[in-house]
Amino acid sequence: MSGILSTTLSGLNSDSYCEIGQYWDKRFKGSPDLQEEALKYSCTLYVGNLSFYTTEEQIHELFSKCGDVKRIVMGLDKVKKTPCGFCFVEYYTRTEAEHSMRFINGTRLDDRIIRTDWDAGFKEGRQFGRGKTGGQLRDEYRTDYDVGRGGFGKVIQMQKTNQQTVIY
Repeated sequence: MSGILSTTLSGLNSDSYCEIGQYWDKRFKGSPDLQEEALKYSCTLYVGNLSFYTTEEQIHELFSKCGDVKRIVMGLDKVKKTPCGFCFVEYYTRTEAEHSMRFINGTRLDDRIIRTDWDAGFKEGRQFGRGKTGGQLRDEYRTDYDVGRGGFGKVIQMQKTNQQTVIY
């Protein structure tokens, strides 16, 4: 009987929402194994697909439903210093962060489906977008028009501006 019970309970330790996901910090200082270990014990979440107009207060209101939020660090365009669609949410405990992964990932905030993933822990400087124009890299080449993320991707916007400045 105890073999059946332990097999059943061991399944409870595997929670797909709390497993390490697709998000990896490519600039992490250390080996991939060290980053994976940090992700297993982290209380920090990366939150993506936010509207550029979502406020820190809105994020706090949503994420505090799962536990006490220690801090929120908004992702900023490194040139303009305006929000660029992501943030980091840090909880006091891993359990609170796990609740957030279970219940908030994939929900709607500001008319956008947000995604959460584990982060190895916020370090100063990571709040800035890494794209060539200052924002998120994924927004550089976006060809669709997305009002919540500033319209077209930045490269497309620059191409349209350059086409309009050509004198015929």
